[in-house]
Formats: sequence, C-alpha cells, structure tokens
Amino acid sequence: MRKRIDRYVQEALEDFAKWYVESDWLGKERDCVNLFALDFLYKAHSADSAIRDLRQIRIECPVPQPLDREKYPKPSAAKDLVIWSGPLDTTWNADWKPVNVPKAVIEWKTKRVGKAHDSFDTHDETWMKDFTADFKTAFGFLVSTHASKTHRSCRWAIVRSGIVGKIHHVCRMS
Repeated sequence: MRKRIDRYVQEALEDFAKWYVESDWLGKERDCVNLFALDFLYKAHSADSAIRDLRQIRIECPVPQPLDREKYPKPSAAKDLVIWSGPLDTTWNADWKPVNVPKAVIEWKTKRVGKAHDSFDTHDETWMKDFTADFKTAFGFLVSTHASKTHRSCRWAIVRSGIVGKIHHVCRMS
C-alpha cells in the first residue's frame, strides 16, 4: 500500500481545510461530508493507495457501538463517514449483527453562526474515544467546520485507542 489509511485521510483533510477556509462555498454538515468524500478522498485514490476502491468509503454508514451497553444500548449507530478495509465490507454478519469493525470513522460538525468552538462536539468525542478504545484496529477523526460572515475555519484531530491526538486548525478571518 502506498499510504496508510490514517495518513491518506489526514492529507485529504489538510487539502479540504485549506480549500474550505479560502473559498466562499456555503454548505451544511452533510454537504461538507459529501464534498470531502466525493472530491478530496476521491482525488487521491488509486490501485496502489490506501483506498483502492471508492466502495470502501460510505456516507451515513452503520458501525458497531462501543461495548458499554448501559451507555450505548443500541447495537449499531450510523456515522457520517466510514472507511472499510475492502470495497464490499459492512458491519453485518450472517445473523445481521453489527460485528465487523471499519478501518476509520469520521464524525463531522458544522457551525454557521457565532464564534467557532474551541472543542469538538462532546457526544462525538466521547463516542469516538470509547469506540477506538474498544476496537483497537479502528481509528477516528473528529472534524469541525465553521463559516460565518467574518470567520471560516476547519479543525480536526485523529483519535486512536481512546486518545484524541494533536488538533489541526486552519482558519481565515475577514
């Protein structure tokens, strides 16, 4: 493989963030997720890259919940963007139980008014920490975009083994 999937996603997020803060494009959360998947992840895929087949990328895809059933009573949850090892992988086994774990989960939040938050969505961060702590083969990204009349920003961090890594931030003030 030319690149590991975590590095592949990181580079695509860097490209997206630079483009996003310099553009005047207006899009809500789902618009950002779709554009990121269908443009920025798509551009870098090839037969020898970490994402060899576009069917590895899924939008609003179910994954198993973290293992704490008191905290997460439902067995699966749909996540903004999911990357699987193979092009036809899903979370389901033959009994329709959510047991297969993806390579990566990306949770996205977009804000369009006021000041950009200095932190990620609390629920998303807690879920991602729990998920990656329980499923060590998976990693996640928390992504926040903000576009008001005077400020545009994109910030993201990778989450591995229950720990949020370095926060990356690109912004533009008008």
